Amino acid sequence: MQKLSLAIVLCLGSATAAVAQRDYCFKNDGLKVKQTASFTLTGSTLEGTFVTGGYDDGTADQTSEFAGTKRGNILTIRFHGKVPYNVSPGTRSISWTLKSRSLIIPMYGKNYNTGKYSGYSATFERCKEI
Repeated sequence: MQKLSLAIVLCLGSATAAVAQRDYCFKNDGLKVKQTASFTLTGSTLEGTFVTGGYDDGTADQTSEFAGTKRGNILTIRFHGKVPYNVSPGTRSISWTLKSRSLIIPMYGKNYNTGKYSGYSATFERCKEI
């Protein structure tokens, strides 16, 4: 009877740990806009928001919601509506890379040194804790 009780407690404890949620926040202060990706990871699923705003006080921030899945350190993202940043032409799925202190998001934009458009990896740093 004690073995059965112990097995039940262990199963319940591991089930609780498996569905524990964790909040993440990453930001990138670019040349023209500042962007923040915040999400909650529950198991292997995530939900969050991507906020884009300018540096002018009169500019309203644009918030886009997304959902996705995590496999290893790769996050597969699906936005509810239009993607709030430029992606490389022909992109069918959006994958972000989660690192210990940063989030890598592939984007598409103008290289200000060459004047040409190309894909690049934007590094979002962890938000500072208050």
